[in-house]
Amino acid sequence: MKKINWGTKIRIAASVYVIDILAFVGFSATQNINLVSKNYYPKEVKYQDQINKINNANNLTESVSIQQNDGKIHIQFPQNLQQGIEGNITFYRPADYKQDLQFKIALNEASVQILDSKNLQKGRYTVKIDWVQKNVPYYKEETIYLSK
Repeated sequence: MKKINWGTKIRIAASVYVIDILAFVGFSATQNINLVSKNYYPKEVKYQDQINKINNANNLTESVSIQQNDGKIHIQFPQNLQQGIEGNITFYRPADYKQDLQFKIALNEASVQILDSKNLQKGRYTVKIDWVQKNVPYYKEETIYLSK
């Protein structure tokens, strides 16, 4: 049997290394990489406005409450905020931003918005409520777990 000299051993080792790197790059290219949000940087720049909205919501006498009952999600606003509310309710899914859902705020006469959870997957959601009433912005977020 013929012995392999040290130059051939180096070429074999370098070839195996290059093949491993190419395999890793090929594998990495096939992975689905989801950012938390598509436009996360502009959101971070405006975060002081968000802090002000959160402080406004914390200063309310009654807080917005979120409850799950019979496959429905009930979002209760304070009675004194019933008139003139405009805004959005976002169901943010940390596992995949493609499953996020957004709804316009439309309260009934009892200051409640009822949303059907049939379009939501089982798991963790962060409910983000962003609204304005009488030119005062508010923001609240709460984590919920849908078990269906």
